[in-house]
Amino acid sequence: MGDLTRNFSRSEFACPCCGRADVDMRLVEALQELRDLAGVPVRVNSGFRCEKHNREVGGARRSRHLLGEAADIVVKGLTPERMYRLAEQVEAFRNGGIGLYPQQGFIHVDVRGGRARWARLDGKYVALDKSAGQRIWTAAGRPEEVRATDGKHQKALQSEGGNDHATA
Repeated sequence: MGDLTRNFSRSEFACPCCGRADVDMRLVEALQELRDLAGVPVRVNSGFRCEKHNREVGGARRSRHLLGEAADIVVKGLTPERMYRLAEQVEAFRNGGIGLYPQQGFIHVDVRGGRARWARLDGKYVALDKSAGQRIWTAAGRPEEVRATDGKHQKALQSEGGNDHATA
C-alpha cells in the first residue's frame, strides 16, 4: 500500500543522492493509471533527481526529473516496446513525454504538458513519431510500429544531447 496512491509511495521517487522526493502528483496519478491498466507492478528506476545526481548520471540539463515530473520505469513482464504502447493509453503520458530505451530495458514517462517522443538506439537519440514513415528496430532486432522521424529531427536531438529527459 502506497502513501501517495494505492500502489506508489514517496520513497520510490526519492533521489538516491540526497533523499529528496519532490514529485508532481500528476506523474504519480498517471503512473497509478498505468499500473491499473497493466495489472502488474510498475517499478520506478529513477524519479526525482537533484542537480548533482542528474549531472552524475548524465541527465539532460533541463531534465523533467529535476522538476519531479518524470520517471524511468519498468512494467513487470513487458518489453520496453509494449510498455511504450501501454503508456500511450494514459492521457497524461500521451500528452507528455515518452522515451523508449529498448537496449536498457525501460521507458521514460513524464507529464511535461506537451507531446515528445524519442528512443535511444545504439547510443544515439532518435525522434519518434507514429505518423512518420520509418520503422525502428528493437533491441531484439524486430521492427516495431513506433516510427522514427526524418533525419533533420534525429540530427537535432543528437546535437542537443537528447530531448528534455534524462538518461538511465
